[in-house]
Amino acid sequence: MGEYTVAGRLGAGGQGIVYLATAPDGTKVALKLLRAELAGDAEASERFVREVALARRVASFCTAQVIETGLFGGRPYIVSEYIDGPTLADVVRTQGPRSGASLHRLAIGTVTALVAIHQAGIVHRDFKPSNVVLAPDGPRVIDFGIARALDFASTLTGAAIGTPSYMAPEQLAEAAPGPESDMFAWACTLLFAASGEPPFGQDSLPAVVNRILHTEPDAGAIEDPRLRALVRDCLAKEPAGRPSASEALLRLLGRTPAAQPSGLLHQGSAAAAPGGSAPGDPATITARRATGWIVAGVLALVAVTTFAAIRLDAQRAGITSTAALTTAAVTTSAVPARRSIALPGTSVRIEESEGDPVKLASYTVNRGKRLYVRAHATGAFTSDTRYFEYALDSRTNLALGTDVDYSSDYYATVSIVDHVTGEKRIVKVSPKPVFPTTPRWSPDGKYGLVTLHRGTDGETAEYGFGIIDVASGKGRAFQIKEKGAGEWRFFWDAGGRSVGTWAGGAMTFYDLNGKLLRTLPDVGSPVWVEGDDIAPGGTRFLAHCTTAGTALCARSSAGDDTGPIIIPFAAHRVIGWWDDDHLAVWRTGGAGYEAVVIDMSGQVSRVLATAPDKAEFDKMAFRFTRSAA
Repeated sequence: MGEYTVAGRLGAGGQGIVYLATAPDGTKVALKLLRAELAGDAEASERFVREVALARRVASFCTAQVIETGLFGGRPYIVSEYIDGPTLADVVRTQGPRSGASLHRLAIGTVTALVAIHQAGIVHRDFKPSNVVLAPDGPRVIDFGIARALDFASTLTGAAIGTPSYMAPEQLAEAAPGPESDMFAWACTLLFAASGEPPFGQDSLPAVVNRILHTEPDAGAIEDPRLRALVRDCLAKEPAGRPSASEALLRLLGRTPAAQPSGLLHQGSAAAAPGGSAPGDPATITARRATGWIVAGVLALVAVTTFAAIRLDAQRAGITSTAALTTAAVTTSAVPARRSIALPGTSVRIEESEGDPVKLASYTVNRGKRLYVRAHATGAFTSDTRYFEYALDSRTNLALGTDVDYSSDYYATVSIVDHVTGEKRIVKVSPKPVFPTTPRWSPDGKYGLVTLHRGTDGETAEYGFGIIDVASGKGRAFQIKEKGAGEWRFFWDAGGRSVGTWAGGAMTFYDLNGKLLRTLPDVGSPVWVEGDDIAPGGTRFLAHCTTAGTALCARSSAGDDTGPIIIPFAAHRVIGWWDDDHLAVWRTGGAGYEAVVIDMSGQVSRVLATAPDKAEFDKMAFRFTRSAA
C-alpha cells in the first residue's frame, strides 16, 4: 500500500483491518485500511483523508503518532507508529484488573495523551480500553481523530460514532462531542481497568444507554480516594462539570488547579508568555521526577497550555472572570475579582468573589426533581441523582445528602459525604413513611439536623426533627406534638445546643432529645430562610416584623432583647446572614428576582444573583455554605 510493504494482519474492528507493515527505511508501522462500506464515494474518502491528516499535529508522547494518510483502491488508509504491546482490554481480560501504582501510571499516561490530543484541536470520540496499548515505555493511545473523520466523511450518516459503553450522555443525545466527552470515556476506561467490567454494563444497548443517562456507576474498585474522586468528577452527566485533561493531569500529580484569571493565553508548545507558569518551576520538576517514565516534554507542554485549557473549559461551563492577567511582580487590586457563573439547567446567574463569606453549594430545580452539586475541584455545578438535597460544611468538607433510596429494611437515610473524595457513610434516620428534608450542620460541625415529614397516601405532614451524630454515624428521630412545628423547618440555635422552629405562630426551641425548652410569642411572623437563621457571631434570628412582610426583624433567640432590630426591607425569601451586619436576601427585579446584600438599614451594597424567570425561580431551592475561616 503506497510505499509500505504489508507483513501481516494485526487485527480487525468496526472501522477496518489493521496490518503490520514496513516503511522503505525498515521501520515497522501499523497500517489501518478502512472498511469499504465506511469509505463512501471518492469525495467522501478524500474528506476522510484530510480530516485524519489533522491528527499528525498531535505530540507523539503517550500516543501512537500518525505518520501518513492516503488512498488504496479508493479506500482510505492510515499509517501510524507501531506500538509493540497488548491493548488494555486484552491485558485486563487475561491478567485481571489493574490497581495501585499500575492503575495510577495508566491514569497519568492516558490523560497525558488526551492533553496532547486536545491541544491539537482534536477530540478522540472513541476512547476505550481497546484503544489503549500498553507499551514497554508506558500506555499509548491510538485511533484518535478517526471517529471525527468518519462523522464528516461517512455515507452511513445514521451510524453511531463511538462505542456505546464508553460514550458520554451528550453523545447519546446526538450533541456534538467535545473534549469533555473524552474525559467521560477516560473515566469509564479507568473503571474498566480497575474492575474488569464496563462501568455501565455491556448487555442490551437500551439498558446501557439508560444507565449512562440516569445512574451513577460504582467507583469502589478504585482504592485511591483522590483518583476515585477525579474519576467521579469526570463522570458528571453535564459536560461543564467535568475537569479538562490538563486539570485532571495536574490533580493526578498532586497539584490541584487553582482559579486562574481570565483571558485566553497563547496555546501550543511555544515559550510561555510573561506572567505564565514557567515549565521549570520546582513543583513541576518534582512532579517530573516522581513520574520519570513520562517524557520531559509533557510537563512543559502542560505548563504552557494548562491555563488556556482551563479558560476554555470554564467558558463552556458558563464561568467568566473579570480579573486581569498579572505577573508575580504586579500588586493585585484590593477589590476582589468577581466571577459570573451560569447555573446549569436554569437561567439563573450568580456573581461571586473569592472572599465571600457565603457561597452557593447546591441547588434544586423543578420543585426538587433535580439536584445540582458544586464540585470541590472545579467549582462547576453538576447533576447528582443520588440525593434529594445536599448541605455542605466548608470547614470540614463534609456534606449531608438526603438519600433518594430507602435502606433494605425501609429506613429513610442521610449520607455523610466526604465532599473531596466522594466517600460516604449512610445513616438511618427514620422508618418509612417518615422522611428527612432540609439538612443543616450544627455550628461546630459535630451534628446534622433534618426536618422530618410523614408521607401517607400522597399527602405529607410535619412530623418532627432528626439529629445525626457525625462521630458515631447514628441518627435519632423525634416526633414533635406542637401544631405546625416543622412547617417552616427546624434550624440550629446559637452554639448548637438546641434547635428552633415556628409552631402555632410562636418561635419554639427544643433540646437535642426533643424536649420543649422555651416558647417566644409575639416575635413576628415566619420568613423563609435558605441559609443561616442565626447571626454568625450572635444569637439573633430573623422574622417578618408583621404579617404584612414589609420589614425584617432580627430578634434574640433567648427572648431577652428589649426590642428587635428592624430592617426596612420587604423580602419574602431570605438567603440568610451575610455577616453580623449584613443580610443576603431575594427581591423582585424585572420579570424575576435578584439576590442582594443589604445592611441593617436596608441599603443594597451588592448584587449576588439574577433570576430572570419568575416561574422557574419559584420552583428552585438554594443551599449556601459559610466559607471556612
